[in-house]
Amino acid sequence: MGKYDFIKTGNLLYWHDPDNGLSDGAYRVISAPENMEDDSIILISSGTSEAEVLPSELSPISTGRSHKEDFLRWKAEREAEGMEFYNRLSEVMETEDDLTVGDMVAFTNDYGVVFGPQEVLAFRKPWNGDRCVYLDSDAYWFPDRPDQLTLLSKKGAE
Repeated sequence: MGKYDFIKTGNLLYWHDPDNGLSDGAYRVISAPENMEDDSIILISSGTSEAEVLPSELSPISTGRSHKEDFLRWKAEREAEGMEFYNRLSEVMETEDDLTVGDMVAFTNDYGVVFGPQEVLAFRKPWNGDRCVYLDSDAYWFPDRPDQLTLLSKKGAE
């Protein structure tokens, strides 16, 4: 097993931009050589930009443990109390980038740290600064803002 075996075409990885750090984040591998060396060039894309990078600049994105079952129990308890949940972002706010339950997103916190990929679990009417998206994370009970999310893949389109 090689140290770069996680770098495969199609994989979602984290790029540590060595120049200025402004482009750090989740990228999909567009092209990677079959036999990876330290000086191999890998083509990656964020969906809006592309870069040619070295394998040492990439790392896997941990999916961690799923909290989906905990969320579904929590959601059922809240629904029994009268709270409403929705399946699409467009059901709770106007948006050009509609998200759906099951989509995979990267979450960027207010300090610029990226987490993910995380599955979208539900939506609620916005509150506390447009917080309305529930994700499969250890804070599943606390909704995130749509502007903190980057769509990585649509449900069933991986």
